[in-house]
Amino acid sequence: MKAVIICDDLAFATNAASTLERVGRQAGVNVQWTTKYWPINVLNEATMATRALVEASDVHLILFPEHHARSLPSWVFNWLGRWAACRTVRNAALGVIKDGNAGEFATPAFSDLSGFVREHDLSFIVDEAPPVKNPVGIFVRFPSESEVALPAGQTCLAGLATRGFYRGFGINE
Repeated sequence: MKAVIICDDLAFATNAASTLERVGRQAGVNVQWTTKYWPINVLNEATMATRALVEASDVHLILFPEHHARSLPSWVFNWLGRWAACRTVRNAALGVIKDGNAGEFATPAFSDLSGFVREHDLSFIVDEAPPVKNPVGIFVRFPSESEVALPAGQTCLAGLATRGFYRGFGINE
């Protein structure tokens, strides 16, 4: 499976890629991840954004660090919209992982991103682990209700993401 990590911190990208590899090696998952890192500002440069779009057309997962996901610039949403329209993986997901820069008492608030996910029929994966001072690694928790039965050709995403995971982020929930 393929993932794109969009952030400004190469250490975060390396840790996120390691986390994907570790999850992929777990019994019952058995997925090999190929990851690509793109600095977030690249998506605001026409030539590089187009290159990133071509390379991301067949990814299963796009990951953001939490501090970026809370307030993504409009040009990132424009790029994501172009990606969503031309993606070849229909059951793709967007993900958010804690990065230690969001503040110790911050609560998840990804209303723009969760709205985008609903609008484009994507899955949404959010790291809900409590903040840790001086973390050794990135902790991602997937609730048990996120497991869905997928057709045989799509089993590689089973248990990693599910439609409707964004529930609970809106004011009407």
